Amino acid sequence: MRLLSAILILLVAIISLSLGIALRTVWAGPDSVVRSVEIDHTAPAVLVPGETLTAFPGRQTITVVDESGSTEAGVVVVYGRASDVIAWMRPARFTEVLVNADSGEMYAVPRAGAESRVPNPIGSDLWLEQYRETDAVSISLTADSDISVAIFADGDRAAPGKVQISWPLDNVSPFAGLLIAFGLIVMAIGFVLLLLAVTDVRNRRGPRRRTSVAPKRRAPTKRQFSPIRSARSRRMSQVMIPPALIAVVLAGCTPPADPEEPATDEQTSAPETPVPYPAVTEAQFERILERVTNQLTLADQALDDELLEPRVDEPTLGHRESQYDLRRWDDELGQILRVSSEPIRLLVPQQTDQWPRTVMAVVQNGPEIDAATVAVVLRQETPRENYRLSYATLLAPNVVLPAMPAPELGAPRIARDSKLIEPSPENTVLLYADLLREGDGSGGARLFDVLTDDLYQLVGPSGRSLRQESFGSDLVLETDIVLTDDPVVALATADNGALVFGTLGEVETVRPVEDGATINATPSVRALTGLPSSESGFVARYEMQIVWYVPPIGSEERARVVGYNYLLVDAAELEPETDTPEDA
Repeated sequence: MRLLSAILILLVAIISLSLGIALRTVWAGPDSVVRSVEIDHTAPAVLVPGETLTAFPGRQTITVVDESGSTEAGVVVVYGRASDVIAWMRPARFTEVLVNADSGEMYAVPRAGAESRVPNPIGSDLWLEQYRETDAVSISLTADSDISVAIFADGDRAAPGKVQISWPLDNVSPFAGLLIAFGLIVMAIGFVLLLLAVTDVRNRRGPRRRTSVAPKRRAPTKRQFSPIRSARSRRMSQVMIPPALIAVVLAGCTPPADPEEPATDEQTSAPETPVPYPAVTEAQFERILERVTNQLTLADQALDDELLEPRVDEPTLGHRESQYDLRRWDDELGQILRVSSEPIRLLVPQQTDQWPRTVMAVVQNGPEIDAATVAVVLRQETPRENYRLSYATLLAPNVVLPAMPAPELGAPRIARDSKLIEPSPENTVLLYADLLREGDGSGGARLFDVLTDDLYQLVGPSGRSLRQESFGSDLVLETDIVLTDDPVVALATADNGALVFGTLGEVETVRPVEDGATINATPSVRALTGLPSSESGFVARYEMQIVWYVPPIGSEERARVVGYNYLLVDAAELEPETDTPEDA
């Protein structure tokens, strides 16, 4: 009976294993959902919105094929935030790929636009990723409804018209794994019972004898101590154990109940209005900054102003150009601040879905602890323009910046005249300029911390007095702090304060006291004017890029300078008795 039970259990195991394997192989359904569309159009772009990408669950694999036969256009596939992609494509016409909600099939819809072509999409800072091949491109991504894919040739030609999207399917029955597991467990039980049955049979047969002499009959005294039904009970237990084990295994292999609970009132309530997203992601900014610094390095090495234009904007553009002039005159003149692409110590993208957009970051020029730290501000004017370096300001050594919002959230940009901080960004520049002119008697003296302000010591009243002493009594020094037209940039900190970027100018006029006396030009002034000396004097213009931290309203802290650059940007000879500092 034990042998028969073992055989039956092994038979059940084989059947269970066979069914489980069949459900995973020959009886399994398709492993993916595939939808394709062929577009006959002349539009320069094809848009695959997030609604199409998420029409079916799972990771999307997008394949685009160019069947035009042209080897010049190629296939360009990019993806980015949906609103960014649309903003870049408008106002050009394009073709949108959608999915029919009833049939699940893809179809194309032309979208009208005023332009029949778009710029070359390769290299745009808006894309999260871009791909380019000659004949076909196949990419795989996990996109949500906020991501869109755009397809181009080169912007001038019609975009490739053969688009295929596939989504993976879980084609394995949930019972396949249970059947296989059950079959393995039962097979193990069957082999154990089979081994026990074989052992029991061998024990009953005993050893073989060569003689045919009948064995002696043993006295039944020992058997009388055993219960009468012990053998029968033992046989019944041998038969009943396997079904009991099977029941336990079946109970353990039963699929778990669906843990999904009915939605509560909080779960079904309407979601809050989403806030504007950060202008860039961390990976996106790393790529943008690398492009900017590569262009900056090329210009610095060649001392070529024109190489700055694609990636540098005011005020850094004018500052860099003046330093190039000095460096071309003498390679030891000029202050060319190196900007590295890594390591990025802090990233603060503006929280917005509009343009222009601003991104602030703190970059260290090397991994050394004492390496210079630079605060950079990049600005994107329109969707189709790339980011340009606006500010590159050297931070003070050992400076402690305020806590900033996480890069995944971004920081709102504060308007010039905002009342959210005191003083406002615009007044921060105005009052600090007054502080540099008047010192303790200015209206901004109570608002700024000047005890650790190196720029105030350099340009303020005490700094001007030291410079006058260095010129001696034969020369007259006149200085004035002037405002500039450069934009003021302010981004909110985590404590509701702000980091404010702005520029100020200093006009320095030096003339001899006595008529007919000659004043010698400094090497930098000589490089910009071409004059070794002058009888009338010189006027030099310096510019300062400054970063202030303005604490939140109600704080006991004062606004303070956390970084600055101080550069000579222009110089000229004074006309006798006519020039004033404002004419420089």
